[in-house]
Amino acid sequence: MSIFKDSWIILKKNKNNKEEIYTIFSLKFGKILAMKKYSKKEKNLDLGFLIDYEIKVSEKNDISKIQNIKIINEFYTLNKNFTTIHNYLYMLNIVNNKLAFWIEHQELFEILNSINKYKKQDINIKIILASLKIINLLWELQIENKDTNIKKILYFINKNKFSQIQKLTGISPELEKKLEKLIYF
Repeated sequence: MSIFKDSWIILKKNKNNKEEIYTIFSLKFGKILAMKKYSKKEKNLDLGFLIDYEIKVSEKNDISKIQNIKIINEFYTLNKNFTTIHNYLYMLNIVNNKLAFWIEHQELFEILNSINKYKKQDINIKIILASLKIINLLWELQIENKDTNIKKILYFINKNKFSQIQKLTGISPELEKKLEKLIYF
């Protein structure tokens, strides 16, 4: 058995008797399964929490045990509309469903972390752009599009890191809706 320190974001949560089983996206290990004993005294962990922790990796079991949890940040749903929350959860779902277990991907982790930290009003378009970049990193983004503005944005997403993509401004609500449709492939 080995113990490692790492950071992770919760993608999926299941409760099983006295244990909680998480599908997490870890900075060092990629997507893994982790288990923690349920405690009424501790804050309940939820989707989108960015956490520092220690993990006990066992050769006998596919599910690692986590301990010494420290919440770094979380995606706050307060003052966010349903569409924004739905798009955020769908972005986590893309990572959960499309990324294989044990595949390390630092850029993808940084995207999720930067969205969790983002506090401005235009969060929905940033989530959409982040989702499109994630789809691009997973080799599933179709850059070709009939709409030249969409095609330019998709090409920009394909060629740049998320730190540059995040600086995009002036996207009209109409264009935002068109981009949003692209994340639901």
